Amino acid sequence: MSETDQRPTGGTAAVGDGPFGRRAPVAAGLTVVVLALGLLTWAKYVPYSVKVPHVLDSHSLGASILTGDGAVAQGASLAAGWHFTVAYLSSVWQALVAGLVLAAAVQVLLPTTWLQRALGSSGGTRGGIRGALWSVLTLMCSCCAAPVAVGLRRLRANLPATVGFWLGNPALNPVVLVLCLAVLPWPWAVLRLAAGLAVVAAGITAARWEERRTLVVPDGPATVATDQPVVVGSLPVRYAQALAGLARRLLPEFLVIVFVLGAFRSVLFPIDAAVPGVAVLAVSLAIAGLLLPVPTGGEVAVVAAGLAAGMPVPAAAVLLVTLPMLSLPSVLMVRSVVPRRVLERTAGAALGVGLLAAAVAPALA
Repeated sequence: MSETDQRPTGGTAAVGDGPFGRRAPVAAGLTVVVLALGLLTWAKYVPYSVKVPHVLDSHSLGASILTGDGAVAQGASLAAGWHFTVAYLSSVWQALVAGLVLAAAVQVLLPTTWLQRALGSSGGTRGGIRGALWSVLTLMCSCCAAPVAVGLRRLRANLPATVGFWLGNPALNPVVLVLCLAVLPWPWAVLRLAAGLAVVAAGITAARWEERRTLVVPDGPATVATDQPVVVGSLPVRYAQALAGLARRLLPEFLVIVFVLGAFRSVLFPIDAAVPGVAVLAVSLAIAGLLLPVPTGGEVAVVAAGLAAGMPVPAAAVLLVTLPMLSLPSVLMVRSVVPRRVLERTAGAALGVGLLAAAVAPALA
């Protein structure tokens, strides 16, 4: 069985594989590049060009998304869920739209040869590193990067590169490191970078193990289900159907999970409650941090507000690591294209890295 046979099949035909691709693959690839640059400029680069100088000047990222303008989180309620959902979407909606539009463009327009040159055709650790390096340019949170990861896998991107890209967006974001340096003492930025590198490396390793497993076990799963029907028709029709399919598959579940987690965030994050020891609090927050989605850099505001309010240093370190790396909505978004074993091992590694950060943070602080 060749490695190509193990990549996702089905779904929207890539432009490089059809008649349009034979006529003008270069034009199609350039269209995706220009679209990506335009979307990222609108959703990320321009907003950051305004936000970063302000944070560097004020040394503040504003209110924590966990507590809002109050000292503690709002009690569990439908109103709390609504307020969190509105606050979260107001921060990420541009990046989420960009991710969906770009994911559809990758599926329909990007020639597979371009994808293989960018991410590597052989997979393995090298492919994972390539995916992680590309993620440094997109600067998304895990939820907004998830649609693009789905689009990459549906175009038969290798698994390590896809996982590296998905994890690298929140874990290796250079802007977040700048924000961390502006708001927190510099050892926290070092901790954030080291933890991000560790989680990305663990995810790539898990994807590589899965890749090898499907090569070694003849009767193992040969493909990853994509739940995407074959789309035919003109290019605009294929693109519209791909975009609608992504939105229909990803958004309803995403919004429901965000609302539910937001409604119970005071229960998930008992920062102001009496708990039997810092260790118990750190473990509780580590697990909760892997569930709740936060906007890019939101974890830095959470940690800054928590430390100012007297949060124990180990608990703050756990949140700095686990809040951005993964979230339940992002995991559910990619579960159709990333094997369950990879997701479980990556989540376990993120949990372990978060707890390790809690152990070393007091010395750094």
